[in-house]
Amino acid sequence: MRRSTKPWHALLPGGLSPAAFSLDELRAAKSAYAFLTEAIPGPRSIAEAIRAFRYLTLFGVACVAEDKYPPLTRCWKELEALFMGDPAFDDGVFVQSWILLDFPFGPKRETALDYFEQFLSGAEGRERWSPFIEAARASRLGLYQDVARTETAGKFQELFTGRELSVFVSVDEYGQGKIFLTRMMTAGDHTFMLGNPKGFPRDKRRPIEEMILDKVSRFDPGPSQAAGYEAFMKLAGPYWMSCVTSDQDAPILDPDHYLTYLAPGA
Repeated sequence: MRRSTKPWHALLPGGLSPAAFSLDELRAAKSAYAFLTEAIPGPRSIAEAIRAFRYLTLFGVACVAEDKYPPLTRCWKELEALFMGDPAFDDGVFVQSWILLDFPFGPKRETALDYFEQFLSGAEGRERWSPFIEAARASRLGLYQDVARTETAGKFQELFTGRELSVFVSVDEYGQGKIFLTRMMTAGDHTFMLGNPKGFPRDKRRPIEEMILDKVSRFDPGPSQAAGYEAFMKLAGPYWMSCVTSDQDAPILDPDHYLTYLAPGA
């Protein structure tokens, strides 16, 4: 996905002249342009995936502003009030990615990513979005323990599934055996952590595993313990946010808290 060479005011709706908008509207458009086009360090494939996520984020924000999907609006506004102002989530990704990629609010459990794909269906050059959409759809939060590290990659093993990943290095320093709560994504030849991970000491592994086993019963356990864990990690984003927030007074949300956003009249 190439960086745009169009002027920032090309983002203005309706192709109108900047003179047709207020100063606040122009500032917002200019900020959005900078958000979408700034240089992103690292391998090109990862930079393109991050840029695509930023486009998805703006799509989600527009849907919330229009209240196009009321469950999405309820979800965004509550999690925004609880967590988006927290320094623990200042990457603009951890909370937003769960809302946009995992929260199943449509009549057929569509996510914002699914509606974004529909929105792009008639757009010119839509094929360039496919790698990001496929990778994002397959992603979820996971718990990964450090196994080994080189100058260019870290090797991680996921709890419960045993899956081993070679991950592009994005965390500068961490203790051996540390456990990371993060969303892994693949872009081109690289697997990377989308957003800033949350870390736990290695001696917390057993308590974390016991906690998850105690809570997966709220979800379809599937054919195996690993399948139950995967369902839990896909849907329990708000629960994890409430566990790792820096606000000591924040409530701990239920693992199936997402259901409250789907309730009529919620």
